Amino acid sequence: MPEPLDTLTQNLHSMTKSLDIIYALEGLKKVSRIIVPEENIEQIKIFLGNLGLKVSISNFKVKKESDFLRGYSDKGFILDKNSREKGNFFVYASRDSESVEKAKIFEDKNDHASLGKILGYPDCCVKFFSENFLIESKRKNDYILPALKNSSGWKFPFVNNAAIRHMDISLLSNFPCSFGCEESREIGRKNFQMIEKISPDISKIFSEMLKCPVIYTENEGISILRGAEIFENKIKYKSFIGSARSNLYNLIANNHEIYVYEKNSFSVGNVTIKGDFFGVMVFE
Repeated sequence: MPEPLDTLTQNLHSMTKSLDIIYALEGLKKVSRIIVPEENIEQIKIFLGNLGLKVSISNFKVKKESDFLRGYSDKGFILDKNSREKGNFFVYASRDSESVEKAKIFEDKNDHASLGKILGYPDCCVKFFSENFLIESKRKNDYILPALKNSSGWKFPFVNNAAIRHMDISLLSNFPCSFGCEESREIGRKNFQMIEKISPDISKIFSEMLKCPVIYTENEGISILRGAEIFENKIKYKSFIGSARSNLYNLIANNHEIYVYEKNSFSVGNVTIKGDFFGVMVFE
């Protein structure tokens, strides 16, 4: 049995990081790759080693770039590992020492294809990541809008919901190439089954949150619609969680339903919102 989830989260301070370690422990993936603040590196190395995992550390640091005006962003920039500026290291963990060293080398070389393969990501999603990397790394670096562009319709399987990963809730480590991606769906399904096995309470929370409709925007934050009911093209909701204060935030707060025309076009109250930088996703 894996280390209890609560003990992992106490050490890693993240549910999705803890789950990623469990996936590696249980053989659902060959290598786990998590990001850890530099001041915690030695502690985490010892902790993961005590779980029976081999560990390697990236040869560089990453500093996350906060975006206070537009809410959540996963954008960051590279620092030299000896920089005095505080940052985070990537930690690679596996039961196999050769695999963790390979993952580290692939990351150093920016070999996205080889790194994605050893991390267990679908080939289609690795290709998608590589094709969108230059643009997305300059934006929020979360690949949601290009994935939505590749998706048909606006209703998708909840296990592919990568749009609320900023809340530390996701069943996927990879960015899905589309929200209908069958290979990502299979990974998400297996991961969810593992969570159900080790913590029914956490699986219930994940299921409830991942099934919430999401309004995603490039510049006005991410909104998660709680207590939602779907009536064909109409979504009625009881409350919502917003990542940033904005005009759209106020519209959603002052109404309790939206009408969806298509994945990039919807109305709230009497205001119609559309364009490539807006998206509506319902996960079932």
